[in-house]
Amino acid sequence: MASGYIDARNSDAGDIIEASVCIVGSGAAGITLARKLADTVDDLVLIESGGFSLEGETQNLFSGRNLSLPYFNLAACRLRYWGGTTNHWSGFCRANDAIDYEGRPELNLPKWPVSHDEVEPYIAEAAEALGISSKFFEPKAIFENKGLKVDDLVDTKSQILQTKVFQIAQDIRLGPKYRDQLGNAPKLRIYHHLNLIHIQLAPDGGRVEHLDCATLNGRKVRVKAKIFAICCHGIENARLLLVSNDVMNVGVGNAHDHVGRYFMDHTTIPASKLIPSPSFPVAYDRMFADNYNLNANVGFTDDYIREARLLQYYCRFNPIYMDEKTKESLAYLRDEAMQPGSTALLKDVATVLGEVGGVARFGFSRLNLTHFQPDYYELEHRLEQAPNPDSRVVISDRRDALGNLIADLDWRIVDEDVRSFKLGQEKIAAEFSALGYGRVEKEEITRELVESRIAGHYHQIGTTRMSDRPEDGVVDRNLKVHGVENLYIGGSSTFPTAGYSGPTMMIVGFSIRLAAHIKQQLSA
Repeated sequence: MASGYIDARNSDAGDIIEASVCIVGSGAAGITLARKLADTVDDLVLIESGGFSLEGETQNLFSGRNLSLPYFNLAACRLRYWGGTTNHWSGFCRANDAIDYEGRPELNLPKWPVSHDEVEPYIAEAAEALGISSKFFEPKAIFENKGLKVDDLVDTKSQILQTKVFQIAQDIRLGPKYRDQLGNAPKLRIYHHLNLIHIQLAPDGGRVEHLDCATLNGRKVRVKAKIFAICCHGIENARLLLVSNDVMNVGVGNAHDHVGRYFMDHTTIPASKLIPSPSFPVAYDRMFADNYNLNANVGFTDDYIREARLLQYYCRFNPIYMDEKTKESLAYLRDEAMQPGSTALLKDVATVLGEVGGVARFGFSRLNLTHFQPDYYELEHRLEQAPNPDSRVVISDRRDALGNLIADLDWRIVDEDVRSFKLGQEKIAAEFSALGYGRVEKEEITRELVESRIAGHYHQIGTTRMSDRPEDGVVDRNLKVHGVENLYIGGSSTFPTAGYSGPTMMIVGFSIRLAAHIKQQLSA
């Protein structure tokens, strides 16, 4: 192993760590920050809770409960080891649209303290680091680069529809990708198996004096630094601020009761079917686009979004070649074939043979041998979640193996979420019918349907949000906690709104920007 890695469980790691800058967490934010600071900042330290692979004892420190809407298992949706949650990231990348930064008070969407133009260079650098194009808003250029037809894109045929393209980055496991580079950086020390348990403020609350940390084998370690950057995730960032309440009884950065609130994800529901006509543009077939490391969806223009008072919405078209029973039988066949005499095998073979045409079309399309029109498309409606102060992180009275109070999640939606799902479906159906792309068999979208089907995307957004004024958020435009001169927060918990796009590439971009700011602060 590279010499820069130190196992904090060993006594020779020391009880006190001193540094110029201390980064907590090795996910997309922490690794990016370390990568950008390692060459120029003397005495840089990064601490990581886990090791270099998944370990049950460490992972189980995430053991919160879901209190309202069903969310993911909180012990599994964030990964507590080197590389963080990039270890199960799917690689979907797209920059936020300019409108995402504007703020729309009629929907309770706050204005970001930074503009699209201000952060664009950092997002472009993040795209380059991930090996993708930064031309996120030019679907024609992206499609032509892949050798795909662009004549049928909705942008040229509808006044309100717009193609929204995600690129799928390939080299996305940031832990393995940068392990040797960071482990050999001479000015960086990385302490693994070390957990932050408390942020200790000075008596006046104006700065962090040190971090109290611990290992699962009982060692206590204190970290002192000029600057601290907490780069965990949406729930953990908020939990750490809330439980560090010995100096400020409401928690760090929480004078105005914003820490832990406005928890958002990019929400999705499956609803309704599109029976395609022969003129349906194959570019929007999700399986077809996957073969080109793209994901092309249909959303709305900024003008229509403003006019209709709509949250950012887009629709994915998932091809269905066979019914669910056949799909399940196909999935079971290989396992059952290993069980001699299995009657289940015979039943599943019969089911698959009964729909052999759909199975063949699915297989050839999946192998990119050719494209076959499916029986229908399932509409997958996706939405930025409206900020809701009652959707929040809640500190329980239970404790984990380190004695820390555990955070639960109270995930909720508002009526505006339901309205945007409903209106989005109505306009997609009407426009596709007018364009001759097919006929939508619509399900009625109600709050009951949304709450029974809603899912997130592992995107934890908003619990330590950016704001110009302390009264409106937790961190300022440079991600510094309001009122605490040497404490920064990294990650999508700082995003005031969910916007349109997945957060990981945006996290990398904002971390590059934060690194530039920290360098400036150290040289002042």
